[in-house]
Amino acid sequence: MEICLITGTSTGIGRAAALHLARQGYKVYASMRDGAKAGALREQAAAEKLVLIIETLDVSDNQSMLACVDRITAAEGRIDVLINNAGLSSSSPIETYPEAEHRALFEANYWGPVKLTQAVLPGMRERRQGAIINVSSLLGRIAWANQAAYCASKFAIEAFSEALAQEVLPFGIRVAIIEPGVVASAIFDNTPVHYDRASPYKPAMRRNGRFYSVGIATATPAERIAEVIAEALAAKQPKLRYAAGYGSQAIDRRAAMSDQDFVALGNMNDPDYYQALRENLDLDLEP
Repeated sequence: MEICLITGTSTGIGRAAALHLARQGYKVYASMRDGAKAGALREQAAAEKLVLIIETLDVSDNQSMLACVDRITAAEGRIDVLINNAGLSSSSPIETYPEAEHRALFEANYWGPVKLTQAVLPGMRERRQGAIINVSSLLGRIAWANQAAYCASKFAIEAFSEALAQEVLPFGIRVAIIEPGVVASAIFDNTPVHYDRASPYKPAMRRNGRFYSVGIATATPAERIAEVIAEALAAKQPKLRYAAGYGSQAIDRRAAMSDQDFVALGNMNDPDYYQALRENLDLDLEP
């Protein structure tokens, strides 16, 4: 039975992944910042008699992360799989982006996975086996106006993962990046949104909001992303990146666009903007 540590399991992708992998036969340590939110997950695991243990872990707190890894290692002797899923989101034009929110995004979305990876790597390297899954985003490949800080944190974890994959391959350790599109998740309920009708950046704010209002209406279930995570772990010929969910088709389409054409979206009137999204990114967001 492989030992799997997952972060951010109180809701969304993390919760779905914890249950799905436990059903697949993993011994899952499902961690979350606030243990008081573990009720639904604990009850579901008990009802299905799954091997799932709730842990407290705050990805913005180094001591909390290290203590959790130490507890699991003391109990099990190893961690075979690390799934870095916990994270934060927010949206604002760069000029007025609150610095505290900007820094908090990087603490949770980048430094948390980095520190946890550093904590589990020595054991994986010594055993010459292991897997590290980093949950990124569609916006880890496409920089979307009005979400620069979130995109930057996800771009950073993508680069980190790509370099890490090369470094640890000789030790039998696999690294995969999961790139969800818009997924049904409580993250939107906890996302600070700075919408100012008087802002000179109002068009970018409105269009960013349109992406999510359309996406949420047809959002991919978190359970589908959990299945993708399990597929990445079980693949006999593993890939580095796994894109899935609403909007993920835009990743390859953006790569085919020139940077000049992509940047030019910011200067278009609404009809031309929505037409360009349809033609170039296969996204229909027009009201």
